[in-house]
Amino acid sequence: MASSSPAQTVGRAALLLRLIASSQAQNLRLVDIAAMTLLDKSTVHRLLQRLVQERLLARDPARGYRLGPLLYELGLAALPETNLREVSQPALQELALATGDMVFLIVRSGFETVCLNRIAGDFHIQTLTRTEGDRHPLGVGAGGTAVLAGLSDSDMDIAIKAVAPRLHAYHLSESDLLEAVATTRARGGLAVDYGNAAFDVTALGRAIHDRTRSPVAAVFVASISNRMTEGRQKRVAKQLADCVNAVEAALL
Repeated sequence: MASSSPAQTVGRAALLLRLIASSQAQNLRLVDIAAMTLLDKSTVHRLLQRLVQERLLARDPARGYRLGPLLYELGLAALPETNLREVSQPALQELALATGDMVFLIVRSGFETVCLNRIAGDFHIQTLTRTEGDRHPLGVGAGGTAVLAGLSDSDMDIAIKAVAPRLHAYHLSESDLLEAVATTRARGGLAVDYGNAAFDVTALGRAIHDRTRSPVAAVFVASISNRMTEGRQKRVAKQLADCVNAVEAALL
């Protein structure tokens, strides 16, 4: 087998890291990773060993591979001057207090979204649909749909094609995403997910834009569906818009 170029090796290593990061199982075996990447086991084994040596991955002999401690350390060093999680915290807390529901902050990462923060309200039933670090394809859920809808048409088409192979796991199709984007844009950027991302959970999301008006993140509020009546959705939508406006103002 011909040796791969350094650039190809880096690309494959990055693929393995993204795959393990986005796996809902959090711990994958060699055979699982090889099957999902369509690479031969020897190549995958060699890459995994080196990533473990560099502390980018950790291996539990009984459970498989997971992300390693060096990624956390690198993440701290990579935080931008304006830390979105820190900047948005007051507005998110206010939103959780006002709605009583669970509030989530997600950020765009390529063709995925990553959960950065979640804050519980005081309603006695909280919807723990995501935890910090969870990754999902762009367009999945109210937050992901809001970000996708905020892209230009050309960028949106590219993103949908990129996530298409993973949509079946969410019982979604490309046409579903296109329809959700159209509806979200018609609502002025408000995305509503009626139980697609999580059973019996309704979520409202809105994108956060940076100084160039690019959708870089989103906030969404989630609650049990029978609590999210039409009238209450209107109130939550207003509170959500106020929250996003506050975060965007803090980012300027």
